[in-house]
Amino acid sequence: MSHLIPVLAFVQHYKKFYTSQFESAAVRHGLNQLEIDILLFLHNNPDCRTASDICRYRGLAKSNVSKAVEHLRTMGLLTVSPAADNRRQRMLGFTDAAAPLVQELHAIQQATTAAVTADLTPAEAQAMQDYMARMDATLCRRLAEKGENV
Repeated sequence: MSHLIPVLAFVQHYKKFYTSQFESAAVRHGLNQLEIDILLFLHNNPDCRTASDICRYRGLAKSNVSKAVEHLRTMGLLTVSPAADNRRQRMLGFTDAAAPLVQELHAIQQATTAAVTADLTPAEAQAMQDYMARMDATLCRRLAEKGENV
């Protein structure tokens, strides 16, 4: 178990650092971290436009995402419309008013990533990405073997 301590510590420290970087913007714009995460997920993943996508890829509860999406909609930041091929499915989109806010949040996200990797050489950063991708592939394979959705 002791070999996992550095990984567990990193995850906790990263979450705390990442969240702290958005505190000022969150207060200024009346958003919570989940709402910020949803806006950034939609910005960074333009092919993922539904609340189900957010739940699946971020591992979030549907009720929490639904509540956050509704708040973002009432704030005038998101649109919710039926999908062309499935009227029960709701597609999420940005309003024009959301653009400056999303750009501000994306800049914070990029600066946070740069700060976390600042002490790595480009080769080390690439190696880390490669190792994490391999470990993720192993986890996905193992979960699939158990019949779990990935």
